[in-house]
Amino acid sequence: MKTPFSIVIVVLAAALLALPACKSADKKKDNRTGQARLIGVIEMVNPEQNYVLINCEQRHHLPAGTELIVLDATGGKSKIVITPERKGNYLTADIKEGMPAVSSLVLLKLRESDTLPAPPAAGGTADAASAPASLSPVIESSTGSLPPIPAIEFPRGGSLSQPPPLTQDQMLPLPKPLTPPPSSPSSEEPPPDLSKLPPVVR
Repeated sequence: MKTPFSIVIVVLAAALLALPACKSADKKKDNRTGQARLIGVIEMVNPEQNYVLINCEQRHHLPAGTELIVLDATGGKSKIVITPERKGNYLTADIKEGMPAVSSLVLLKLRESDTLPAPPAAGGTADAASAPASLSPVIESSTGSLPPIPAIEFPRGGSLSQPPPLTQDQMLPLPKPLTPPPSSPSSEEPPPDLSKLPPVVR
Protein backbone atom coordinates (compact mmCIF):
# COMPACT_ATOMS: atom_id res chain seq x y z
CA MET A 1 0.00 0.00 0.00
CA LYS A 2 1.52 3.37 -1.08
CA THR A 3 1.44 6.31 1.30
CA PRO A 4 -0.13 9.46 -0.21
CA PHE A 5 2.39 12.18 -0.97
CA SER A 6 0.36 14.80 0.94
CA ILE A 7 0.59 12.80 4.19
CA VAL A 8 4.38 12.59 3.85
CA ILE A 9 4.61 16.36 3.41
CA VAL A 10 2.45 17.00 6.50
CA VAL A 11 4.59 14.66 8.64
CA LEU A 12 7.85 16.27 7.48
CA ALA A 13 6.48 19.78 8.12
CA ALA A 14 5.42 18.83 11.66
CA ALA A 15 8.86 17.37 12.35
CA LEU A 16 10.62 20.52 11.10
CA LEU A 17 8.40 22.73 13.27
CA ALA A 18 9.10 20.63 16.36
CA LEU A 19 12.90 20.89 16.03
CA PRO A 20 13.18 24.69 16.70
CA ALA A 21 10.87 24.33 19.70
CA CYS A 22 13.12 21.66 21.20
CA LYS A 23 16.24 23.73 20.54
CA SER A 24 14.74 26.84 22.13
CA ALA A 25 13.64 24.83 25.18
CA ASP A 26 17.17 23.44 25.61
CA LYS A 27 18.67 26.89 25.17
CA LYS A 28 16.38 28.38 27.83
CA LYS A 29 17.23 25.59 30.19
CA ASP A 30 20.99 26.09 29.71
CA ASN A 31 20.76 29.87 30.08
CA ARG A 32 19.59 29.81 33.68
CA THR A 33 21.99 31.93 35.68
CA GLY A 34 20.79 31.23 39.19
CA GLN A 35 21.78 33.58 42.01
CA ALA A 36 24.56 36.02 41.04
CA ARG A 37 26.10 39.32 42.15
CA LEU A 38 26.60 42.32 39.86
CA ILE A 39 30.29 43.15 39.43
CA GLY A 40 30.22 45.85 36.77
CA VAL A 41 29.65 46.72 33.11
CA ILE A 42 31.74 45.96 30.02
CA GLU A 43 33.52 49.20 29.11
CA MET A 44 35.56 47.98 26.13
CA VAL A 45 35.93 44.82 24.05
CA ASN A 46 39.15 43.93 22.20
CA PRO A 47 38.40 40.92 19.97
CA GLU A 48 41.94 40.91 18.48
CA GLN A 49 43.64 40.34 21.82
CA ASN A 50 40.59 38.49 23.21
CA TYR A 51 40.05 40.51 26.37
CA VAL A 52 37.56 42.99 27.85
CA LEU A 53 37.72 45.96 30.22
CA ILE A 54 35.24 45.95 33.12
CA ASN A 55 34.08 49.15 34.83
CA CYS A 56 33.13 48.43 38.47
CA GLU A 57 31.21 50.83 40.70
CA GLN A 58 33.32 49.73 43.65
CA ARG A 59 36.50 47.78 44.09
CA HIS A 60 36.10 44.04 44.25
CA HIS A 61 38.86 41.87 45.65
CA LEU A 62 38.47 39.02 43.18
CA PRO A 63 41.48 36.77 42.62
CA ALA A 64 42.86 36.15 39.15
CA GLY A 65 41.29 33.17 37.43
CA THR A 66 37.78 33.87 38.77
CA GLU A 67 35.18 33.05 36.13
CA LEU A 68 32.48 35.65 35.48
CA ILE A 69 29.33 35.63 33.37
CA VAL A 70 28.51 38.39 30.86
CA LEU A 71 24.81 38.93 30.12
CA ASP A 72 23.83 41.19 27.21
CA ALA A 73 20.53 42.95 26.50
CA THR A 74 19.23 40.12 24.30
CA GLY A 75 19.81 37.49 26.98
CA GLY A 76 22.98 36.07 25.41
CA LYS A 77 25.65 34.79 27.79
CA SER A 78 29.42 34.80 27.61
CA LYS A 79 32.16 33.68 29.99
CA ILE A 80 35.28 35.62 30.92
CA VAL A 81 38.18 34.99 33.32
CA ILE A 82 39.73 37.75 35.45
CA THR A 83 43.40 38.53 34.80
CA PRO A 84 45.90 39.99 37.30
CA GLU A 85 45.95 43.40 35.54
CA ARG A 86 43.68 45.97 37.22
CA LYS A 87 43.68 49.68 37.95
CA GLY A 88 41.34 51.45 40.34
CA ASN A 89 37.78 50.34 39.64
CA TYR A 90 38.73 48.75 36.29
CA LEU A 91 39.37 45.06 35.81
CA THR A 92 40.56 43.14 32.76
CA ALA A 93 39.42 39.67 31.82
CA ASP A 94 40.12 37.21 29.02
CA ILE A 95 37.23 36.00 26.87
CA LYS A 96 36.67 32.30 27.50
CA GLU A 97 33.39 31.64 25.70
CA GLY A 98 31.12 33.69 23.44
CA MET A 99 31.58 37.32 22.40
CA PRO A 100 30.69 39.98 25.01
CA ALA A 101 29.27 43.32 23.93
CA VAL A 102 29.81 46.81 25.30
CA SER A 103 27.40 47.80 28.14
CA SER A 104 26.74 44.13 28.98
CA LEU A 105 26.39 43.19 32.66
CA VAL A 106 29.17 41.27 34.39
CA LEU A 107 27.91 38.85 37.05
CA LEU A 108 29.58 36.62 39.60
CA LYS A 109 27.65 33.38 40.05
CA LEU A 110 27.00 32.64 43.72
CA ARG A 111 25.06 29.41 43.32
CA GLU A 112 23.24 27.42 40.68
CA SER A 113 19.59 27.90 39.76
CA ASP A 114 16.90 27.49 42.36
CA THR A 115 16.98 24.13 44.07
CA LEU A 116 14.08 21.80 44.51
CA PRO A 117 11.72 22.50 47.43
CA ALA A 118 12.42 20.67 50.65
CA PRO A 119 10.38 17.52 51.23
CA PRO A 120 7.58 17.73 53.81
CA ALA A 121 8.45 16.96 57.40
CA ALA A 122 7.96 13.35 58.41
CA GLY A 123 5.15 12.66 60.84
CA GLY A 124 1.41 12.82 61.02
CA THR A 125 1.22 16.25 59.35
CA ALA A 126 1.92 14.95 55.86
CA ASP A 127 -0.33 11.96 56.34
CA ALA A 128 -3.18 14.14 57.56
CA ALA A 129 -2.77 16.51 54.63
CA SER A 130 -2.58 13.72 52.06
CA ALA A 131 -5.54 11.78 53.45
CA PRO A 132 -8.79 12.89 51.78
CA ALA A 133 -11.47 14.21 54.04
CA SER A 134 -14.58 12.08 54.43
CA LEU A 135 -17.49 13.52 52.51
CA SER A 136 -20.24 11.75 54.45
CA PRO A 137 -20.61 12.21 58.23
CA VAL A 138 -20.35 9.18 60.48
CA ILE A 139 -23.57 8.45 62.39
CA GLU A 140 -23.11 6.95 65.83
CA SER A 141 -25.82 5.64 68.15
CA SER A 142 -25.85 4.85 71.83
CA THR A 143 -26.48 1.16 71.18
CA GLY A 144 -23.53 0.87 68.83
CA SER A 145 -25.56 -0.14 65.76
CA LEU A 146 -28.57 1.30 63.97
CA PRO A 147 -31.78 -0.74 63.58
CA PRO A 148 -32.42 -2.07 60.09
CA ILE A 149 -34.75 -0.10 57.87
CA PRO A 150 -37.88 -2.11 56.96
CA ALA A 151 -38.31 -2.86 53.30
CA ILE A 152 -41.07 -1.02 51.47
CA GLU A 153 -43.15 -3.18 49.15
CA PHE A 154 -44.71 -1.59 46.11
CA PRO A 155 -47.67 -3.08 44.17
CA ARG A 156 -46.79 -5.01 41.07
CA GLY A 157 -48.10 -4.22 37.65
CA GLY A 158 -47.44 -0.47 37.84
CA SER A 159 -50.96 0.48 39.14
CA LEU A 160 -52.23 1.02 42.64
CA SER A 161 -54.82 -1.53 43.81
CA GLN A 162 -58.00 -0.53 45.64
CA PRO A 163 -58.02 -0.93 49.42
CA PRO A 164 -59.97 -3.89 50.85
CA PRO A 165 -63.58 -3.21 51.96
CA LEU A 166 -64.20 -2.33 55.58
CA THR A 167 -65.88 -4.79 57.90
CA GLN A 168 -69.00 -4.08 59.97
CA ASP A 169 -66.92 -3.52 63.08
CA GLN A 170 -64.67 -1.00 61.34
CA MET A 171 -67.59 1.09 60.03
CA LEU A 172 -68.67 4.07 62.11
CA PRO A 173 -72.38 4.15 63.22
CA LEU A 174 -74.56 6.62 61.35
CA PRO A 175 -76.03 9.50 63.39
CA LYS A 176 -79.75 9.19 64.38
CA PRO A 177 -82.22 11.65 62.74
CA LEU A 178 -83.45 14.48 64.87
CA THR A 179 -87.19 14.24 65.87
CA PRO A 180 -89.25 17.07 67.44
CA PRO A 181 -90.09 16.54 71.12
CA PRO A 182 -93.71 15.46 71.88
CA SER A 183 -95.98 18.28 73.00
CA SER A 184 -97.57 18.02 76.43
CA PRO A 185 -101.42 18.44 76.75
CA SER A 186 -101.11 21.05 79.50
CA SER A 187 -99.27 23.39 77.26
CA GLU A 188 -102.17 23.64 74.76
CA GLU A 189 -104.58 26.61 75.36
CA PRO A 190 -108.39 25.91 75.41
CA PRO A 191 -110.54 27.54 72.72
CA PRO A 192 -112.27 30.82 73.81
CA ASP A 193 -115.94 30.69 75.06
CA LEU A 194 -118.06 32.99 72.85
CA SER A 195 -121.15 32.94 75.20
CA LYS A 196 -119.33 34.97 77.78
CA LEU A 197 -118.77 37.89 75.45
CA PRO A 198 -121.02 41.01 76.00
CA PRO A 199 -123.88 41.60 73.58
CA VAL A 200 -123.23 43.77 70.64
CA VAL A 201 -125.22 47.05 70.64
CA ARG A 202 -126.45 48.15 67.24
